[in-house]
Amino acid sequence: MSQPRVAILGAGVWGVSFAFMAARSGEPVLLWSSDATKRARLREQRNTEATSEVQLFDNVRIPEQLSEALAADLIVVAMQPDSVRSTLAGLAGHFRPGQMVVHLAKGFEPSGTPLSRVIQEETCVLMTGAVAGPIVPAELWAGKDAAIIVGSAYQRVVDELTDLIASPRCRVYGNLDITGVEVAGAMRTPIAIAAGALRGQRTGLALASVLLTRGLAETARLITALGGDQRTASGLSGIGDWMLTAADPSDPLIRAGVRLAEGEDFGWDEAASRVRTLIALGERAGTDLPITRAVGSMLEGVPVARVVQGLMERSSRGEIG
Repeated sequence: MSQPRVAILGAGVWGVSFAFMAARSGEPVLLWSSDATKRARLREQRNTEATSEVQLFDNVRIPEQLSEALAADLIVVAMQPDSVRSTLAGLAGHFRPGQMVVHLAKGFEPSGTPLSRVIQEETCVLMTGAVAGPIVPAELWAGKDAAIIVGSAYQRVVDELTDLIASPRCRVYGNLDITGVEVAGAMRTPIAIAAGALRGQRTGLALASVLLTRGLAETARLITALGGDQRTASGLSGIGDWMLTAADPSDPLIRAGVRLAEGEDFGWDEAASRVRTLIALGERAGTDLPITRAVGSMLEGVPVARVVQGLMERSSRGEIG
């Protein structure tokens, strides 16, 4: 059997969606899950409980052994940020220097380390990247048009992903600013929670617009502080993705923000952890992140109305900078 070209580690919604995109061209794709029950359903029904609307193509194969998936030339990590390091640490001996490893997570690990660096620290792989952008899985499965961004410091990774994913239904953009792509993707969490909170407070459309534009400025500052290109915040991994999220009342982060505004339990530890990570990262970088810190205050129990008032009462400043 020939060595597979691409394998996805993780069969959550994003992992299944990526397998669907990668397989549309007829390319053999491996999709691995650590859950034996999920693997069985993927083989028999070609979907999971969370992705019941999709039918994976026949060229998506579900290997039983993780070692088979790790033989692929391109590995796509579709896991939560806080589990990537521990997973890869136990698999380091299976990787080859010439492989490419990209991740789909829109967040950093709790320490504030970007996942592209985690991959490099825990394996011998240098060619890493991140896939982001405004994807709606159900629309993707229904054959509607989409676009994604591939961020990597290596043009070969951008070219490989473009060749794999690009189709008449999916446009692919590349960006060599991996730092900017990862920061912009991570900032989706506090901005989406804030958008949901404003929706729950019924503040109107004007503040929602202010949120996105000031979120753009906030993200650009953090990208610059971490050595990236601030222009990336204006792309698909940044405001392009946030606009989609803010307009979707069914998005889980929007719904969580609404719960905060209504005085209910936030109920999402992983999202709260991502916000705290960004706050700490901003403090270490000496970067002002008022929206992110405001969301952190909401998560600590400060009423949303008081937090919004505090933001509105901040000292006036020039818009640029």
